[in-house]
Amino acid sequence: MTTEKLPVLAILGGTGDLGTGLARRWAQAGYSVIIGSRTLEKAEAAVADLREVMAERGVAAVTVRAMANVEAAREADIVTLTVPFSHQVSTLESVRSGLQGKILIDVTVPLVPPRVARVQLPPQGSAGQIAQELLGDEVSVVSA
Repeated sequence: MTTEKLPVLAILGGTGDLGTGLARRWAQAGYSVIIGSRTLEKAEAAVADLREVMAERGVAAVTVRAMANVEAAREADIVTLTVPFSHQVSTLESVRSGLQGKILIDVTVPLVPPRVARVQLPPQGSAGQIAQELLGDEVSVVSA
């Protein structure tokens, strides 16, 4: 049996469908999860909803907290970005200092209106490359 402490996981933009889905699964697996949002109120509402869903499923002992994105990035060991492509750069710029020395899992897909059903590759090649260029070598960006 291992006694290693699990990393704290933050989900920036964690109030949407993808973010809340990841939060549920990771919390149920025993991870401490931080749901981040641009506003603390939205994050708190997402945490309340998650706790309700988990209780309905018979899982009451989950560690989930709400924070603004900036604080969530600073507090976590590993950070996941689940915002729309149109908010990727502005979100990363706002949390850049909190990501230094960490792993960022960027699930951003470059879907650009009005045809959001189709990927439109940016000049940099991918959303992950945009993130890595913006954040620099002190952040390990994984594109998922």
